[in-house]
Amino acid sequence: MFEHPYLAYRSTEFDQEQLARAAERRRVIEERSDQLVRRQPGPVRRLAGRLLHATDASRDAATDAARQPERRASAGREPAPAR
Repeated sequence: MFEHPYLAYRSTEFDQEQLARAAERRRVIEERSDQLVRRQPGPVRRLAGRLLHATDASRDAATDAARQPERRASAGREPAPAR
């Protein structure tokens, strides 16, 4: 009918172990930050980089096009009337 206290004890113990491991990892990273080497990007990071680079390039192209309106619109056309 009631939960056994062992379950709560085990989950609390697991959470405390995770926190201790994370604190130890942060301490090691702080102490040895000069020895860390960045990993080569994997497939997901490469894809994200390409997508972000493509959005930056399209944003730059849109900004350039907005700065030079004479290139976008031809002189012989007029805008369509609103309905």
